[in-house]
Amino acid sequence: MKAKLAVSALLIGQGYSNFLPALPHDLNKTTWAFWDYQQSSLAVLPGQFNRSAFDAPWDGNSSDIEVKAVYESLNSTQFVAYDNKFFDIIGSAAAVEHIQALAHQSHEAACYIPDLHKLFFVEWGPPGGNNGTHPWQYMLDVNTNTLSKVQTDPPTINAHGCVYFQGSMYIITDGTDGETGYLAKVDPITLKRETLLNNYYGQPFAGFNDLDIDSDGNFYLTDSKSGWARDIVPYTPPTNPSTYFVNATTMRPKVIQTTTGNCNGVAVSESGSIRTVYLPNTGVSEFKPVSKKNPYGQREIWAYDFSAPAPVLTNPRLLNNPISYFYDGIRVSRNGWIFAGAGDGVDVIDPVTGLTLGTIRVGGGDNLAVTVAFGEHEIWIVGRGGVWHVSNVKETLARTW
Repeated sequence: MKAKLAVSALLIGQGYSNFLPALPHDLNKTTWAFWDYQQSSLAVLPGQFNRSAFDAPWDGNSSDIEVKAVYESLNSTQFVAYDNKFFDIIGSAAAVEHIQALAHQSHEAACYIPDLHKLFFVEWGPPGGNNGTHPWQYMLDVNTNTLSKVQTDPPTINAHGCVYFQGSMYIITDGTDGETGYLAKVDPITLKRETLLNNYYGQPFAGFNDLDIDSDGNFYLTDSKSGWARDIVPYTPPTNPSTYFVNATTMRPKVIQTTTGNCNGVAVSESGSIRTVYLPNTGVSEFKPVSKKNPYGQREIWAYDFSAPAPVLTNPRLLNNPISYFYDGIRVSRNGWIFAGAGDGVDVIDPVTGLTLGTIRVGGGDNLAVTVAFGEHEIWIVGRGGVWHVSNVKETLARTW
């Protein structure tokens, strides 16, 4: 055993020249790693190896001592690149810091308010709150790293998603006992809440999971079975999980996508007159009668063209299946890169090829990245274990609307 540890330490010191390719000269090898399939030793691994679809590559098993040492090294990094594009997006000055250590349960709805320098987010579901029910949310002052609990007026119960748009927070909820899920507008200063939508022609929503807003102010809402599955709401979902388009002028809702899996995150990208909607399917998570992750369930991102002004999704295409875990909250940056919470970290995905370009890690262990919020050159990651801040990102991330 001592001999194996000595060899492992030697390999770490050598930087795995037989396995991991060289990094650009301005990147710190203790912070960065590059998994490049052009490196033949990574394309054809020696010995026996295995991992679950839910484990990150560096959490895999290997009978080869050198591969084990490579995994050790990868597991100590903040950024793992799979493509040269990732270096250009993130840049050499970026760093990840765990700024708020919270319980290892779901934290969601990251929503950055640039004028106030505050980050809104929520603790969602059991075991927290009152049997999983939360009438309060978090507000983080990012200048002082001061975390406070806040309550809207009237209280917003079981908030699940949030987007900041033109001076207001738009929040969706799962609902609770006696109250169906709804879309609300909240003033970030006074925290006054106005409910905008709570039904589809008299039919209650199952429980909203996430939302996005396009540059015209239209809403894209994912209605999932997660609240019912975690016993946050007592009623059985009235339909299969669905995505709704809501016209900002008329507030008229329309179903634009359904699934027998589960709806989760949603992101809208715009390039000139071209609008694309990204939807991850998380049917991989099964809850009743037994809570489990089914590796044969859906865990992919689909891309759709949005045929404005008609609210119709066309040209569906499987964009990406995650390297590990499944995609939860997703957001699109100013230049169209897709950032998706994927367990061990946030994956950055090319919107054209669908390739995963790299992962921004949240430290491994029980930490899980769920969703993100963008500043100009910074990212806040919210998930199980709290909040992480990614500073000094090279590209401009925040959208123009």
